[in-house]
Amino acid sequence: MLKHIVGLAVVASVLLFGLESVVLAGDSKATTVRVVDKAGFDAEIALHKGKIVLVDCWATWCVPCVKEFPKTVAMSHDFADKGLVVISLSFDELADGKVPTKVQKFLDKQGADFPNLISELPLAEEGGVAFGINDGALPHMMLFDRKGKLIRRLAGTEEKPLSHDDVASAVEKALKTSK
Repeated sequence: MLKHIVGLAVVASVLLFGLESVVLAGDSKATTVRVVDKAGFDAEIALHKGKIVLVDCWATWCVPCVKEFPKTVAMSHDFADKGLVVISLSFDELADGKVPTKVQKFLDKQGADFPNLISELPLAEEGGVAFGINDGALPHMMLFDRKGKLIRRLAGTEEKPLSHDDVASAVEKALKTSK
């Protein structure tokens, strides 16, 4: 009987939220990842009005992204009680329209307990333009104020890589000035 109820709950979750959003019972470490287009991304930002939102644009093939991601996770915990919401937006290539296993495993290992999205738009094609990453370089951070307005982009260059100290400073400033 319990197996039947769990099965119905999984089917209902798939129908309501899509396959990528389902986390099966007993797999408490699994991180939810949703496939989004630009409109889905904008809708996620809108859900967090009243909070400062930091979006970490990354990919598993981006060495600096992988290296710096634990700092993003730490920042989400350090500033959560001050009004920060972190969202990750992966630009890894989808696997037949689904979240690649390597993305899921990476996020699970990192303990990314915040909204995790993956773009259905490839970065090198329309994804870079749609999300305002015109040079296509990752990592790339976006900072939104409490009204959902983009207030800052942070990106590194070959000469000066993106620094999480710079990101933390921008977040602290946004938290203080956007009340």
